[in-house]
Amino acid sequence: MHRRIPRPWRRADPLVVVLIVLAVTAVVGFGARRTGTGPQVAMFWLLMAAVHGCFAVLSAQVARAGPAVARRLWLSFSLAGAAFLVGDAAQLVAAVRAPLAPSSLVGTEFQFGSVAVGMVLLVTGLLRYPLGELTGSARARLHLDAATVLAAATTFGLWLFEVPAGPRDAGWVLGLLVALLVMPGIFLVAIFAVLRLVLSGRTPFTRMCGIVGGVAAVLQAVLQTVPGSVYLTPRYTPWLFAGNVVASTLLALVARTQQLGAGSTPRPGTREQRRPYSVLPYAGMAAVWALTLTVLVTRGLDARSWVVGIGASVTTVLVISRQLNALRHITELLRERDELTARLTELAYHDALTGLANRGLFMRLLDEGLAAGPVTVLLIDLDDFKPVNDAFGHATGDQLLIEVARRLRAGVRAGDTVARLGGDEFAVLMPGLAAARGAEVVRELTGSLTGAVRIRSADVPLRASVGLATGRPGEHDPDSLLHAADMAMYAVKEARRHLTASDLR
Repeated sequence: MHRRIPRPWRRADPLVVVLIVLAVTAVVGFGARRTGTGPQVAMFWLLMAAVHGCFAVLSAQVARAGPAVARRLWLSFSLAGAAFLVGDAAQLVAAVRAPLAPSSLVGTEFQFGSVAVGMVLLVTGLLRYPLGELTGSARARLHLDAATVLAAATTFGLWLFEVPAGPRDAGWVLGLLVALLVMPGIFLVAIFAVLRLVLSGRTPFTRMCGIVGGVAAVLQAVLQTVPGSVYLTPRYTPWLFAGNVVASTLLALVARTQQLGAGSTPRPGTREQRRPYSVLPYAGMAAVWALTLTVLVTRGLDARSWVVGIGASVTTVLVISRQLNALRHITELLRERDELTARLTELAYHDALTGLANRGLFMRLLDEGLAAGPVTVLLIDLDDFKPVNDAFGHATGDQLLIEVARRLRAGVRAGDTVARLGGDEFAVLMPGLAAARGAEVVRELTGSLTGAVRIRSADVPLRASVGLATGRPGEHDPDSLLHAADMAMYAVKEARRHLTASDLR
């Protein structure tokens, strides 16, 4: 009886416990609102610096211990954590100097830039991680699946998004684009990159690491859609602080759970067993359509309804495109299956060397022919074939057999069957052959298989004995008819042997 070994991420790891306690404490502490806004702002940026520094260090440790492909990924994560840490440190200084300034709360331009740099490093590492050997069709379906989920997430984000106030001038348009594309956009691309790896079935993360990372990415993307004015509202500020601390703590937990479960990470160059499809794109499309119906019922047809409706249309088009791609792939697989089936049938019922029918196919056709009417069987055996192999080699012997097959096919009717029964023994099945024509066919085939055959630079002697037998329904079975032709062929051999002996005397 084997003792069950606990999984590494289930162990009471001290650092994991500390990170979880920190996240819970942040939620409880900020939610309690026991201190003023200034101390909360300073504490917020101090906690963010702590968890981002932990993420950078742990990612660097995973990079040092991991394989080459994963090492590049985790190194980019470590650099991203360092960029986050630099922005947090600068923001902490600003918060200490002016704790009640709006920029101290929502972030200065420097902090904003450091987060953008860090997210670019995260996304770059995720997008550069190889997916393994995928066909073009499989890669297209993978990207369509990820794009569908991303479109669904974007739709929900735009539904929650608040348009900035102010005059609708060029500056307002620029601010709107920045608010929509720069930070939420980067986080959505990060979600796309994570989905790309998860849906491919070849992820650099352990299962628990992937779950925690997915929750962190979604939570952070949602937080990035919240306008700055909401951050400045005292009613929501503590909870937004807590949410950001939790999201960043989850990043540190990602690195730690990966470090603890590194032994169960798939080795580079291998792919995990993947289901033939994922329910995520379909769930995303269903969620967007449910949101669309809800918005139409509760709000009617307004601007937000149009945004949600467009999102529903985009996700539907992506899912339909994915299905069309899958149908085309299935059609290709069916065509390949039919070609393979035809090839296997050819190999099962035909001789690999000559391409003629083999014994199995010949006996089946003979049985069917006897059930339909009279059939004639000719059995052909090459005389002195073994000396040919001994004198000229087996390659030459094979070429001689191929030439015999060609001459036999040329000497019979279109509907007749020529087969190689084995070795140097051939057979011909001729349904409905007139009795008077049988002897003539034997003479013609014997003549075509007599003489010398030029193979490469050698003249190889060729001679064959042909035996004929005719069977009728109810009088013969395949074995007895083939035996009769065999006896006739050996009678020809014996007669030729006696004739040769009398000539020698």
